[in-house]
Amino acid sequence: MGRFTAGVVALAAAALTTLATVQPVQAADARPPLPDTTDQAFNEECLAAHNTYRARHGAPPLALDDEAVAHAVQRAQAASTLDGLFTPPGPGTRGYGENRYWFATYDNEPAPCEEAVRHWYEQRWTGGYDWDRPGYSPDTGAFTQVVWKETGVLGCGRASGTPEGGESHQTFIVCSYGPTGNVIGRFRANVGEPVED
Repeated sequence: MGRFTAGVVALAAAALTTLATVQPVQAADARPPLPDTTDQAFNEECLAAHNTYRARHGAPPLALDDEAVAHAVQRAQAASTLDGLFTPPGPGTRGYGENRYWFATYDNEPAPCEEAVRHWYEQRWTGGYDWDRPGYSPDTGAFTQVVWKETGVLGCGRASGTPEGGESHQTFIVCSYGPTGNVIGRFRANVGEPVED
């Protein structure tokens, strides 16, 4: 039948502590986590997609980091205990910047990382990033984290499957960034205008 819905929330919890778009989780709403479907090829795809978009803004390439990957896997599995994009239960972002993506389909295939990163990057247009007045907005926070110049390492995790009693195959992708982006007062230096489009 094909894809039917996707969603995204961006967080930079180390720099900003509240976002109106994030909803609290009730323990009674949780279900068992979906299986971890993260592998090296997935993280290499995530890295390549990030670095392609970063190059467009003069940001140096990211490198994969095993600790960031482990953290992102834990966050993706925690997020998968809920329907949609809510703040996952558990230890929090631990100083990492974080982007999250949720995707549901009837095709039984996990969403590719390239699709999540493209979705985050497109906030540049859909969220209306203001180059003349750079700063944080929940509508562009995922984009700014992707291209943040001072971020040097990346790790991504993916949990996917069909929840018990569910009809659709769901994918939860979390990418963790270190050092975190979206630091107030640092946007002009870290979010470069596109050098190519």
